[in-house]
Amino acid sequence: MAILFWVLFALYALIVLLWIFGTAWVRSLRADEEMCLDPLPAAKFDASSPSLAIYIAAYNEQERIGPCLDRLCRQNYRNIRITIANDRSDDTTSEAVRGVMATDPRVELVEINHLPAGWIGKTHALAVAAANPEADYLLFMDCDCRLEPGALAAVMRKVTSDGLEFVSLWPRLELLSPWERLLTPAASWLLGLWAFLTRKHDAANTEVKLGNGQFMLFSREAYQKVGGHASVQAELAEDLIIASKAASLGLKRWAGLGKGLYVTSRDNSFNTTVNALTRVLIGSLVDPWRILVSTQLLLGGVVLPLWLMPLSLYAAIGWDSVVGWAFVAACAIHCVAMLHLVRRLFAMTLEDYPSVFSFVLGSILTAGVLVWAWLVITGRGHVRWGKTAYRVRGSRIVDVLPEPGRSAA
Repeated sequence: MAILFWVLFALYALIVLLWIFGTAWVRSLRADEEMCLDPLPAAKFDASSPSLAIYIAAYNEQERIGPCLDRLCRQNYRNIRITIANDRSDDTTSEAVRGVMATDPRVELVEINHLPAGWIGKTHALAVAAANPEADYLLFMDCDCRLEPGALAAVMRKVTSDGLEFVSLWPRLELLSPWERLLTPAASWLLGLWAFLTRKHDAANTEVKLGNGQFMLFSREAYQKVGGHASVQAELAEDLIIASKAASLGLKRWAGLGKGLYVTSRDNSFNTTVNALTRVLIGSLVDPWRILVSTQLLLGGVVLPLWLMPLSLYAAIGWDSVVGWAFVAACAIHCVAMLHLVRRLFAMTLEDYPSVFSFVLGSILTAGVLVWAWLVITGRGHVRWGKTAYRVRGSRIVDVLPEPGRSAA
């Protein structure tokens, strides 16, 4: 029996070592100042500056589209055009955009009334809006991104001075609803862990190969080289695939933190949060086996020490067991490493980072989301994006469910 306990301890020690390596990895990340840009609200840019086309796909965004356009129109980088692709909205999104168009000729509206077979709604809307780009640079962003004054100026100065062809910025997340605060950090940690486990040890490893669809900027030539959004028409994680294409083509690229530049607020219900995370998890992990393994990474890598610690203490004290004390020490190291990594990692991207208790509880709930994602990816469920519900295989859609009240034909 003692041999079995030592074998189990050896297995648990591997998990603890992984956390220690993770904390070392987080500490080795580029310093925040190397990944951040300072806003330039007082910088001077005129019509001779490189032109920038901004594309936003909107579905039922009547509350947020107005403030989004107001912040964009007040940016001091003036040589911009803003295109809103209204993707079959049922509310007054179009009217809100037209109200802004009446006062600012740089804003235009593209109405999307039909979703072709084999396309995801948002991807199709952006592909239609950016079908014939004329601007020097193209920026794809979401309308829930709150840009700070001078944000575009800072990004464009970085792009032009460094000759960049692809830039993606990770947002500062403001998690407003209790479900977002519980689930999003655990899901983000999980995807970061997979990036750490699958990273390539090569000279190009320091360059970003991930993209964030909330803020992706291309030169016009780079966007055409990657094939635009038409090349990822059925992908749930279209931003990751496009970024991977940019990496494989050797485009000069850079990823930064949105700290100081923009914040994205999330105030979603339980169903909306679960649905959004299901899309992201499926699109990022792709394979059913990865999703199932991810449940164990969360339960074993995050939740394990909370119930293992009291059992280990009982064994160590009650049985005067050496292996019990070894488990106690390992649990303590595990908790300390988890605390350090959670605080360091989420301080980079969250407005308010979670407590360890919240992170552990969120990991349990996220494991349940992963189970649902596994059912969806194996054809036993569906995922919704905007107006449309999809069935998927791997990271790609394979079928569109008919809208309520309409036949499958």
